[in-house]
Amino acid sequence: MFSTRRAGRTGGLVVLGLIFALAGVSAAQDRGAAVTLAYQFPEGKTLSYRATAGEKQVMQVNGQDVNSDTQSSLEFTTKPKSAKDGVFVISVTLDGMKIQARSPQGEEIPALGHIPGKSFDMSVTRLGKETDASGAAAITFVTGTVSRDLSSRFQAFFPDLPDRPIKQGDTWPSQDAVTEKTGEGDIFVSMNHVNTVDGFETIDGIECARIKTDSKGTLKGNLEQGGASLTLDGTMTATTSWYFAIKQGFLVKSDTKAALTGSLVVAQANMTIPVTGESTEEVRLVRK
Repeated sequence: MFSTRRAGRTGGLVVLGLIFALAGVSAAQDRGAAVTLAYQFPEGKTLSYRATAGEKQVMQVNGQDVNSDTQSSLEFTTKPKSAKDGVFVISVTLDGMKIQARSPQGEEIPALGHIPGKSFDMSVTRLGKETDASGAAAITFVTGTVSRDLSSRFQAFFPDLPDRPIKQGDTWPSQDAVTEKTGEGDIFVSMNHVNTVDGFETIDGIECARIKTDSKGTLKGNLEQGGASLTLDGTMTATTSWYFAIKQGFLVKSDTKAALTGSLVVAQANMTIPVTGESTEEVRLVRK
């Protein structure tokens, strides 16, 4: 979500699947009380997250189904560096990353041993909008023969919060736009979200607001592969349930299910390939 909510993560996983396939509750809060949610990133406070995702995808090529399956995980730790005018600069250190892809061409496990220990800075507002994640573009890896970077994984990682106090049943809109740059071209993911306060719950001793998010959007791209021009055009839907620490001001966990329907046009062959896919993602706070 393309993450959705998260657009970057869900969209990035969908694109990974395309490339591999082509290459071969008890309430703790008064239900009527309004709360104000905001990211805090207090000085010296580190937070570690693990995101695990899986995607199954089907492409129909010459009447035959081409199936792919991609599993991935990413672990990282955030540490605040500075804050000014409601914008936090945080340092992100990568603790681990794994990708495993299966397609008719076989199994691929990219070499990612150089990723742990890499770090970059990013900027996030108190409402969760990522204003700069460009530092992650310097951290690259290769899937198949295609070079990629990590910036799209962080362009829309943190769920967006409302700019007003909220109570159970309240809703607010948010949007994400993510660009994934690859050695074959750019992929653009655009998502619109409707967020609803579903209730309040205590998770591991932390009082949380439980948010349900329904998302719709598009995935588009122009790629060059093996001398062929490819045009990607799809629609995405997703549902996410996520938990935000009311007093401490951080994301506790999220679960996303997403679906893709679209097509891949191969201009030189005058061919349109239908593409469908389903993906899931879990984000967990593993150390606080």
